[in-house]
Amino acid sequence: MRKLLNKKGQISLGDGPQIVMIVGFIFLIMATIAYVGGKYREAFQAEDVIYTYNETGSLTSSGYALQGMLACNSGGLSIVTVLNSSDGTVLTSTNYTTSGGYIYNASVDEYAIVNITYTNTHSAGAACNVTQDLESELSDNTSIAGIVLTISLVGIVLSILIGIFISSREKGM
Repeated sequence: MRKLLNKKGQISLGDGPQIVMIVGFIFLIMATIAYVGGKYREAFQAEDVIYTYNETGSLTSSGYALQGMLACNSGGLSIVTVLNSSDGTVLTSTNYTTSGGYIYNASVDEYAIVNITYTNTHSAGAACNVTQDLESELSDNTSIAGIVLTISLVGIVLSILIGIFISSREKGM
């Protein structure tokens, strides 16, 4: 490792395993933090009940994501009413299904726009929001590992090629 740090910006083929290990170790630490943070967030108790009135959405067979389910650690979805917004009629529970924060059309009729009133529980507080933000930041940055490793390996290959070119020119003179 000392050999790697004493160089002045030069890397060689022998430095490849050390670079790969360093980058891999950093991203292993990031993955561990994300896993622990996710388990920590899941451990929060659902404290608050959100009551959402007349959220407007499209009731189709592909589903509509309920916005209240985006709250930290949300769950416990309970649909109160679903109204057809064109004529105000109440849709019965046989006309729709819910799963994972989505509401799907379960009948033959397609309802373009509906007003949905529902309740759900979620964990309130800064701790839940912080762990959720940490998870999203780590998941957004994991693709950097491939970029860093690619740049490192390209640097190693270029340094080898330049070294070969310089040594062959010196032998020719």
